[in-house]
Amino acid sequence: MRIGEIVETNSVGFVAESLELHRPPPLGSLVKVEQDGIRTYAVVSYGQTSGLEPGRRAFRRSTAEVHDAAIYDEHPELRRTLRTVFDAVFVGWEDGDRLRQQLPPQPPPLHFSVHNCEMAEVERFSGGLYYLRLLLTATVALPVAHLVIAHVNETYRVLGLDRAWVAAAARELAALLKNDNPTLMAILYAIDPG
Repeated sequence: MRIGEIVETNSVGFVAESLELHRPPPLGSLVKVEQDGIRTYAVVSYGQTSGLEPGRRAFRRSTAEVHDAAIYDEHPELRRTLRTVFDAVFVGWEDGDRLRQQLPPQPPPLHFSVHNCEMAEVERFSGGLYYLRLLLTATVALPVAHLVIAHVNETYRVLGLDRAWVAAAARELAALLKNDNPTLMAILYAIDPG
């Protein structure tokens, strides 16, 4: 399913504008971009809704009678003057049948479509856990531990509460963070084993 369009791109990730206002993909979800037979995978690391004009803040539009979703009915121009964007960090790429959990050799171009990954794709990609190293070293807008927590919980949910997968992910994170016990414990306590 197409969910956005790339509006900024670089070697470690991209920014995409969501097709629906106020609906970025879930934090930590796996998304993909396809170009010339190459599929690039990324994890959603941030979402934001703001005005189209940089630096110009939205202002309150509610009244005692008109609030929440009714504001958009009362002010339909908001749908054209606001936008929702999301950031995603690269975690792998695929050329044909070979899947690599590393940064892609080139980022996808501007204006290419971003798609949700289906359950089978998430299962195939997350079957190897090497990409967790990329997440742990990513430069993102929120603390990286929160991104890892969101990704593990979202993947666990998409995989139908696969306890074996979440246990393997926890073991991999324990090995990767063996010298950073506070971060490891914060992540492990926040993983939802259902």
